[in-house]
Amino acid sequence: MIKIFGCMIVLITSTLAGFVYAEKFKSRVRELNEIQVCIYQLRNQIIYTHTPLVEALMNVADKTIEPLKSFFKIISSNLLSKNCDSVYEAFKNAFEISSSHMTMVKEDKLIVLNLSKSLGETDIDGQIAVFELTIENLKKQIKNAEEIMKKSVKMYRYLGFCIGAMLVIMLV
Repeated sequence: MIKIFGCMIVLITSTLAGFVYAEKFKSRVRELNEIQVCIYQLRNQIIYTHTPLVEALMNVADKTIEPLKSFFKIISSNLLSKNCDSVYEAFKNAFEISSSHMTMVKEDKLIVLNLSKSLGETDIDGQIAVFELTIENLKKQIKNAEEIMKKSVKMYRYLGFCIGAMLVIMLV
């Protein structure tokens, strides 16, 4: 009886581990979609309403979900308190602080960091071009992340179950 109960625990635990690991791929796609919405909001506030950058970042933070909410709040507080010399440095610092809560990969972060290099540095036409380039790059990353998610989620779920089944067979 105890052996059967132990085997069930091993099988359930390994299956759940596969589901948890697969959830990271879904989370990355959600974060990329949410950051795309945030970039659209930031673009609209800067270009159309001429909102100052710090205030625009706070408005974006208020309208988004975690972990991006804290990410944008860190950026705006760094710029407001003048802890950073540039917008790029504020974004980079925010990524370092909140990277443990985010599932974005290096390429995703580079797209946002490239946007931050030119925020407030050019005129309206330059800002429009930079925002459009960033949004286009984000769309490519979202498409790539969705393809990876479709392949990997199913695989890791089955892999978790299979490893658990293999362990149960070896224990019996």
